[in-house]
Amino acid sequence: MLTKSFAQTIGITALALNDFNVSLEKEATQINLNEDFIESKLSELGQIEPDCSENGEIYWLTYARLFELALLCAGNYADHFEFAAAGDLLVNPRLILIHFKSGCKEVKKDRHRRLTEQFRYVAGKREAVVTWLKRETVPEIVEKPLLTHMHEQMSRSGYLSKEYLNLAERRMERIADAIGFLASWHLAGSSAFYLRVQCASPFEQSFIESNLCRFDKEIFFELGDDLRRVAEDPCQNSRFIRLLQETLPPADE
Repeated sequence: MLTKSFAQTIGITALALNDFNVSLEKEATQINLNEDFIESKLSELGQIEPDCSENGEIYWLTYARLFELALLCAGNYADHFEFAAAGDLLVNPRLILIHFKSGCKEVKKDRHRRLTEQFRYVAGKREAVVTWLKRETVPEIVEKPLLTHMHEQMSRSGYLSKEYLNLAERRMERIADAIGFLASWHLAGSSAFYLRVQCASPFEQSFIESNLCRFDKEIFFELGDDLRRVAEDPCQNSRFIRLLQETLPPADE
């Protein structure tokens, strides 16, 4: 990353982003990569506010690097039959509050239980619970899944290119597709799956492989290289940064 002497000449924010990226590269090991780690680093990054346009580019390249780690984490979960953990990052909101029309204090939804199970005590049969929930409660999504939240933030930033945002969205879809593909095998877990793969023909193995995520850190490191170049020279271009013409209205025909 940047040398501290150089970072200090261009501001505290640049130095903070430099230190954050250094820590991200050191800590982003296979053992550490989980939802808690991503959420913790996202909170840490949120404490750093860009103080100029150049720092804005560096900030959002850094944000994209963290998003890449979240994608890698979710993809690894999906490829290894940890569907619930992958779903937590992709589709399962981190926090839902259940509000009561009666005025009682709201409660948190149990993230890994259905509402009909959590509120089973209000009625004997499931149908009655469903009716009660529709009549008496209003759910509020307070914190979206990390991948969804981060992709939305990157889209709103105005800094990241459509090319990268579309690539990010396609890989989120790939995680969902991999979960669906592997779930359709109706196997107990990854061990049974790999035994099946070993017995498959080369063509079948290739087909199976093509339906898995198999993400790596290639884009994470490319973002880091671009970040360093932009930090040293703000005039440098990056395929991850939105070009001026992307923000201009279309020319009249």
